Amino acid sequence: MMRAWRGREYEKALNPATQRLGLKLWAALATRPALYRLATRIGRAGLTLIARGRGRIARLPFGDGWTKHRDMPAPEGATFMQRWQAGERPHRGETR
Repeated sequence: MMRAWRGREYEKALNPATQRLGLKLWAALATRPALYRLATRIGRAGLTLIARGRGRIARLPFGDGWTKHRDMPAPEGATFMQRWQAGERPHRGETR
């Protein structure tokens, strides 16, 4: 039911323009794996720069409302896709 309501809201442009633009951008990236990997590499590099070796991000551009009351952990180690391609896969029922 919620999905149907969100669909109607999107079709009638009742949600903010920034949200509609964000969904269109996400759809463009999600349907192009190479572009998605490039965007995530760029985003990860940007977050690493913002963290400046502290291991946390105290202020996030365009995310002040979220980081006002909490810190965001900085990216560390390899990405999920890098670990998957290297064969680092958990066994059924195992968590890492």
